Amino acid sequence: MLIGRAFGWTMVLAAILMASAEAVMALGTGSYLGLATGDLWALLWGRNPNFLEAGFSDDLWRFSGALLMALPAWAVLGPVGVILAHTCRRRPPNGRLFRTTLK
Repeated sequence: MLIGRAFGWTMVLAAILMASAEAVMALGTGSYLGLATGDLWALLWGRNPNFLEAGFSDDLWRFSGALLMALPAWAVLGPVGVILAHTCRRRPPNGRLFRTTLK
């Protein structure tokens, strides 16, 4: 759980850093195209993702994958990091295995 929480917060911090850098570059004088998720994927893993390996409908899977990879990298990393940090959070034990209403 600690690793998942740390990885989630790292993703959130990276998303904040990417969003702020993109805002600064957009306010600059030159034209700037933001860092897309597909570009970040290619930088980290060295190849573009193949969405046809999962065996779903080819058109739907290809369309949703292309849509996800066209989004800005901060718009994908931020929500995924928040979800990961939330699901891996520390929960206090309540002393019971199953919740019952019997007393």
